[in-house]
Amino acid sequence: MSSICGYFNLRNESVSRSLRSVLMEKLANFHAGMSNSFIGNNFFFGCRLQTITPESELEQLPYHDEQTGLTITADAIIDNRAEILRSFGVAASDWITFTDSQIILWAYQKWGNRCPEFLIGDYAFAIFDHQKNELFCARDHVGKRTFYYTYSDGIFSFCTLMKPLLELPRISNKFNDQWLADFLAIRTVRHEIDSNHTVYQDIHQLLPAHIAIVNKDGLKKHKYWDPLRLPEIRFKDNEAYVDAFREIFFEAVECRTRSTGPVGIMLSGGLDSGSVACIAAKKLQKSGQSLKGYSSIPMEDYKEWLPPHIIADERPYIEEIIKCYPNIEVQYCRSENRNSYSEIDKFLEIMEQPYKTIENLFWIDNIAELASKDNCKVLLDGQFGNSTISFGSIYTHVYSLLRQVKLVSAVREATDYCKINRISRKKMYKYLAHRYLPQLLPRPIQNYLEQKEDAFVLINRDLAAKYNTRMRLAKAGLYQNISHDFTVQELRKETLSSSVFSHLSAIETKFSLKYGFVKRDPTRDKRVVEFCFRIPEDQYVDNGQERLLIRKTMKGILPDKVRMNTSVRGLQSADWLQRLDPAWEKYRQNIIDMVREKNIESYIDKDAVLLALENNRNFSSSTNQTDIRMLITCIIMGRFLDPAGI
Repeated sequence: MSSICGYFNLRNESVSRSLRSVLMEKLANFHAGMSNSFIGNNFFFGCRLQTITPESELEQLPYHDEQTGLTITADAIIDNRAEILRSFGVAASDWITFTDSQIILWAYQKWGNRCPEFLIGDYAFAIFDHQKNELFCARDHVGKRTFYYTYSDGIFSFCTLMKPLLELPRISNKFNDQWLADFLAIRTVRHEIDSNHTVYQDIHQLLPAHIAIVNKDGLKKHKYWDPLRLPEIRFKDNEAYVDAFREIFFEAVECRTRSTGPVGIMLSGGLDSGSVACIAAKKLQKSGQSLKGYSSIPMEDYKEWLPPHIIADERPYIEEIIKCYPNIEVQYCRSENRNSYSEIDKFLEIMEQPYKTIENLFWIDNIAELASKDNCKVLLDGQFGNSTISFGSIYTHVYSLLRQVKLVSAVREATDYCKINRISRKKMYKYLAHRYLPQLLPRPIQNYLEQKEDAFVLINRDLAAKYNTRMRLAKAGLYQNISHDFTVQELRKETLSSSVFSHLSAIETKFSLKYGFVKRDPTRDKRVVEFCFRIPEDQYVDNGQERLLIRKTMKGILPDKVRMNTSVRGLQSADWLQRLDPAWEKYRQNIIDMVREKNIESYIDKDAVLLALENNRNFSSSTNQTDIRMLITCIIMGRFLDPAGI
């Protein structure tokens, strides 16, 4: 993988060496085995290459092909190499001699602007065609790698990171107030509504599954992939679904174990990362390699507060996996002396923007540090698994049936679920009525109920009115106050939104660059996504049984204690409030001081923040965790706007 940059002057003016130096120097703080650049008459490409896979050791990027007049710079790992090379008639014995950038160039020559449709993997790349005086850019299907750009006055520049672009002439570092308004108005961990834009006014994003073409006619963008438009997959029997899924999922995991160094995994005791770990360990074992596992567990002084069906320490389930696969070497990470406040400045530097993933980022960073020290080149995870391989919540299923007015089916599924899990049917029906009846009301009534709720929202009311954030959030399905559920189809649409993919990739790409490995998620493989989003709902939930597909697929591979576990769920970061507690009074005072600063008063609802601080003087099991996250987000926002301030 790489960090890449480029500059294209459509007025055919030459590119100065000083401009090249500005971009490349800003990327020099990140791990790279090679740094190089290419200067043409009116364009420049740069690359700082991380050698991750065996074939990447042969890469020379940027690469210029004299015969075709094409120049490429790429941040890419292509996973369907065998399929592509076979289609070009290359003998299997020669596959290792071809780099991923060569494969991308061949695909571009054969399929033109449609080439990303045929490339599977994690990538962002740019190709300059000297004959056409045209730039072609692409980002992979699920947006695993970032691609930021600026475009004005006939100049198009791009980079894996935002800050290098701010060093260019005529590019302003002025903040994008609409982006900040959305960021503050969304009560979830989501950062943005419209991922075309960024926190900086002059910097934009190329969206996942999009291409961009820049030439004398300007900039044109096009979306090349939407799995929701693909036909449903139908097989004759349930076993056929399992067999087809097994083939796709195993390939998605195994192809991601290609590495020039150790392979690691962020491992919990659940179905997703557990399944990835078992398949990867089995694959690596064949060549005598180990799989380095990293698991977050609570701090030493953690005090249990969770209900019986939720556990903070998943070691009993992780140990069961290790028993079956001794080549998994696990380190348990307590992330002592770290919390959601202590690392703010560090994470702002890495992320280049305000962030909200405050409960998890400190232990993710701890795992990244350990993986880097172990020289891991690939760090696997199963982050997207709940949306693909282990999809299938009884509550989503029942809500979908209710929305389809299939009351008998909804009652039958809920009843079966109660029998399997030994839950009182009366309590279950009461819970479902309380949760879903308000959402089955007409939308105007829902809007009225939402306005009646008094949820803590950070955004300054004048700023919210200026950008009409309530309407924009509602249009995006991101309701400010009431707990909102989704049908299966609504959830699939939401899960595939560009803002979800871009949110994940910003964290993955930037932490990968910081620590010198690449984070890879087989559960977000394009092939896995297409399969999982196109099969019938009853392959996930049926007769009250949840997450059926992965449980059937992993029989005999994932230990039954993990595979068939329906009694408890793991909760990482269960101790995040307890970590804050000892110094909470100090943090509260810092927030109070910060909201009095003039640079933030136009963004933050000062009275709402002070009221939330008053209501949360101390922590208890009933503390509103969303409110605390919003308060920490407030200080993050203040530090971003004024790094030299509080």
